[in-house]
Amino acid sequence: MGGYKGKVAFVDLTAGKIMEEEIPESTYRSFLGGAGLGARILYEHMKPGVDPLGPDNILGLLPGILSGTTVPMATKYSVMAKSPLTNTWGDANSGGLIGAELKATGYDALFFTGKAAKPVYVFVNDDGIEIRDANHLWGKDTIETVEQLIQDTGEKRIRVSCIGPAGEGCSLISSIVTDNCRVAGRSGIGAVMGSKMLKAVAVKGSQKVELADKDRYDQLRKETLDHLSKLDDLPFLGGLSKMGTCGGPLGLVPMGASPIKNWSLAGKEAFPEYEKTGGESILKYQLRKAGCGNCHINCGGVVNVKEGPYATEGRKPEYETLAAFGSMLANSDGESIIKANDICDRLGLDTISAGAVIAFAMECYEKGVIGKEETAGIELTWGNAPAVIAMLEKIGARDGLGGVLADGVKLASERIGKGSEEWAIHVHGQEPGYHDPRLFDLRGLGYITGAAPGRHMVSGSSIRLEQEGKLGPYPELQRPEDEDELTKKGKINAIGVSYNVAFSDTGLCLFALSSGSNVPLADIISAVTGWDFTAAELLNAGKRTVTLRQAFNIREGLRAKDFSLPGRIGEPAASGPLKGQKVDFDAIRQSFFKAMDWDPETGVPSSQCLSELGLESLVGKLG
Repeated sequence: MGGYKGKVAFVDLTAGKIMEEEIPESTYRSFLGGAGLGARILYEHMKPGVDPLGPDNILGLLPGILSGTTVPMATKYSVMAKSPLTNTWGDANSGGLIGAELKATGYDALFFTGKAAKPVYVFVNDDGIEIRDANHLWGKDTIETVEQLIQDTGEKRIRVSCIGPAGEGCSLISSIVTDNCRVAGRSGIGAVMGSKMLKAVAVKGSQKVELADKDRYDQLRKETLDHLSKLDDLPFLGGLSKMGTCGGPLGLVPMGASPIKNWSLAGKEAFPEYEKTGGESILKYQLRKAGCGNCHINCGGVVNVKEGPYATEGRKPEYETLAAFGSMLANSDGESIIKANDICDRLGLDTISAGAVIAFAMECYEKGVIGKEETAGIELTWGNAPAVIAMLEKIGARDGLGGVLADGVKLASERIGKGSEEWAIHVHGQEPGYHDPRLFDLRGLGYITGAAPGRHMVSGSSIRLEQEGKLGPYPELQRPEDEDELTKKGKINAIGVSYNVAFSDTGLCLFALSSGSNVPLADIISAVTGWDFTAAELLNAGKRTVTLRQAFNIREGLRAKDFSLPGRIGEPAASGPLKGQKVDFDAIRQSFFKAMDWDPETGVPSSQCLSELGLESLVGKLG
């Protein structure tokens, strides 16, 4: 069985029992791994309407089908559950080596059910799975937790996914942190882990992933490495290798793509010191580059602020974090952003949501809706870096106003009231990524059509297909050209989203899609697994997962009308580079739904769609 082990484990935290389940080869071929296989298992094993923070929610941890191989950039793993932040399908992924390590223990996935009576961690190695006491870990930050688990297990090269104090407190914007602060940040999955009293998952294995056709695999790997080695010919990946995504503000702020002051302004005139929040202004603190492992791009890094109020050593902040604590807050102090990023990594907080909820609070403060009495004396004024750091600590501890903000902008606005709902920027409860949808219309479409709403990565392939004309070296991955513009846009997104999901479910980093659109993924899968896998089958696997996650939300009673962009980012901008620009997102959404064979108004997949994807027996009839 090339690429997979053939079994998954269910850890019942209530009963303290572990059960194994063998997975048919056809299921792996249909869903590939990652969030695809996770969707298949969760849909079958979890009833609709469960409390996301209750024992009946299922938390999955899954590598992709290429995890554990030496395929360049196959470094991602996924976590998933019903989201407590949005009450929809929820997932997140991150880099690191825990996915490969899990494969090395003989498991393709872990699923956690129930709730432990006291804090526990789960240890997985070649001998099996143990549930162990974690009272001594509860209250520790994510860095301290890993250090303690190395001592407890005696394994120096152990891989750990854990929550910090924010997850322990079930903050709905909490994250799961893996290997050197690689963060699965979105959907509030950290709160699910905290609700189960599961502090950490620690993994150490020694088994190899088998390859069905090693000679063909070696050839394809060499070709891919040769391609990736020519970074000067690959502008995006070349820039990514040099500075990571921290160069983002330098281009995106002038374009009007980066939001300023809680999405109320845009453009460099509104934030003239934006250059202090990106590029060399951040890179000057870098001690060394640090990739996810098995990646030749190494976009990550370790930074060190040696002295002053923000002295810290931690992970180099990425674009979303720089926007969250920079332009969103009108904060041009780069050292404070590095500090904020480190605090979030240690507490286990999603930086996108944390920055958004502080921006919301600053606007509340500016408009007199809250004052020093509510903030415990903290002056939440725009650009006030010390106030940002102080409020982050309060959010992590659920202290005072921090407790009001700890569950994201939607609940914060409901708790504060006084008209603050008007500037609570979210899509069905989730704070969107920092790419203005009026500039990137397919990005905005992803915000309102992704099963996990508000996500900025789901339409990356669609944008690339629209702009560059292809996603890979197969006819099925070329841009359609023979339709009217609206129909074409819907078809582009259907292809792009399906490929985006399939690509991610193999364990590949989505940045690999930027490598000149030349990854022969179907051939690589065939060499690893022994299947005669085609590009058409790859697209169908992605469409199957996208449709199944849509069915998950439909089963929860949700329809297209429940997902919309807030007026501040969905209506024409009043100023800045995008002034007056309007996008008809409803029309684009209907075009996309038609291309997917979903009902154009409701988003309900048709019976024919379900039948063609082999989902009819699992999903049944959707109303």
